[in-house]
Amino acid sequence: MGSLTNGYAQDNSPRTLSPRNIMQEEQEVPDVTPVPVKTISGGINVRSLDSVDKEALGVLSGSQAFPADMWSQSERTFVEALITDLPAQPSAPYLRILQRRLLLSAAQPPQGSQTDISLLGLRAKKLADMGQIKDVISLIRSAPQNERQDALQIQLAQAHLLDDNVSEACALAATGSQESSDPFWVKTLAFCRLLAKQNDRAMLSLNLLRDGGDNDPVFYRLMEGLNAGERPTLESLPAPKPLQIALIKSSQAILSADIRKSDDPLVLSMLTKAGDIEATQKAVELNIASADFLKEAFLHVKFSADELANPLDSAEKLDTLKAQALLYQVSSQDGQLPVVQSETIALAFELANKDGNFFSIARLYSPMIAQLPRGIDMLWFAPQAMRALLGAGDWESAKSWYLMLRNAAFSDNEAAKHWIAIRPLAVLAGFDVAPEAVHQTLTDWWTAQDKIPQSYQQATLLFSIIDGMGLNIPDTLWLDMIQGPKLANGQSPKTSLWVKMNEAANQNRLGETVLMALLAFNGTKAGEMDSTFLHDALAALRMVGLERDARAVAVETLLQTGF
Repeated sequence: MGSLTNGYAQDNSPRTLSPRNIMQEEQEVPDVTPVPVKTISGGINVRSLDSVDKEALGVLSGSQAFPADMWSQSERTFVEALITDLPAQPSAPYLRILQRRLLLSAAQPPQGSQTDISLLGLRAKKLADMGQIKDVISLIRSAPQNERQDALQIQLAQAHLLDDNVSEACALAATGSQESSDPFWVKTLAFCRLLAKQNDRAMLSLNLLRDGGDNDPVFYRLMEGLNAGERPTLESLPAPKPLQIALIKSSQAILSADIRKSDDPLVLSMLTKAGDIEATQKAVELNIASADFLKEAFLHVKFSADELANPLDSAEKLDTLKAQALLYQVSSQDGQLPVVQSETIALAFELANKDGNFFSIARLYSPMIAQLPRGIDMLWFAPQAMRALLGAGDWESAKSWYLMLRNAAFSDNEAAKHWIAIRPLAVLAGFDVAPEAVHQTLTDWWTAQDKIPQSYQQATLLFSIIDGMGLNIPDTLWLDMIQGPKLANGQSPKTSLWVKMNEAANQNRLGETVLMALLAFNGTKAGEMDSTFLHDALAALRMVGLERDARAVAVETLLQTGF
């Protein structure tokens, strides 16, 4: 992978990074019938509720946010503990969207006296852990400046460091160091002084800190390298901190292969900005970064004229990332024939499904797929186009491909086979929801399957998800499952989370329900979870009024399994 990796590689020359916004524009919740996908990251409106309590502040409101009373009947200490435990990496793009909306929504705080812990600060900390840096800045700035405690100001300065706004972080450090003795301010001010060529003052501060027992070997190694004008080498980066990330960028540190393979959102963001292609694909897959970064990375890979002329054959001989870059370059050529585009895109998804990178490739190709002509010669491609567009959040274009396939199925046997295979996904997406259509869809789909254990496993997952969405499954199909082979269970969450999720849903505690569901997944891919839990999680979301969110999670779960 070395030939494809830019930025912080062992053999890299120093480079200057200009600030770049890597944020992936996240789709609005799909309706029960597909709607044009917009973004919940743009046009943020900062507002408070009737209370001036900063704990109630948020940067999402109206239809984009969860209800303002989502913490009604919830206990503060319980909610605080749950937010602290939320995963830094939700296991699927839409679960990440759910978590982000929960943390950004303006809502009255839970019941109970305010503790030493700031609920606003907890939310900001979790968003930072997720790599949602601009969200952190917006959320903290929603609080009046005179109400921001030192901890919030530190979080704001850390976010500016990660957002490449070092001058703003330095301004905060200059003030913070006068009002607080927190070591963060001393370290940040020393870093700022090094950048301002005040090396003696900077190193004096550090020596005093180190003599006082401060233990941060990565920070001191990076500072010493920056002071000496040398590129320090890092072999490991446990629990990366914002100031360390800023120092790595400023010192152009040489990072080990282990660091460059990290899944930490802060490291992925840094490496994506630096052009590391492997980190970029991970970041796009996790919905941390825009697909534009993957496009840019793929377009910078060099290929021979023969490889470009014979992409399908050449791709089979290349490692996966380089093959994906080749296929994208060929597909995106000006004036490229639709038949070539569809063939190269189909191979790109075949590779992505094997490597578990479906969502990043879906977002990369979705604009191209949406523009492809829909005709009889493209019927074979319709299922893949529909899956890709659903995965990228373009449900409206996905529906048009599905309708083309459905119309052709009545007169074309091959189209009918494709239609039967993909139709259950269309049911979950809301394209085909009449009761008789659901029954016919599932019966036809199951009839077409080979009756092997893998088919029973897939059917059990599918039927559980559809039942969890409140759609009826014919008894004959359940009977087949009951009489079928004994199957291995998927990953089960902690029983306590499962029980409390159902309890919260039954008592209409929306915030707690979403929290429990997110914690129950806890980084495990949705499609690998126990099918009974998936049923209950979808039913719980629907019970608290999140029908559209449940539908999006259901569709994404099936896509994640390669359905």
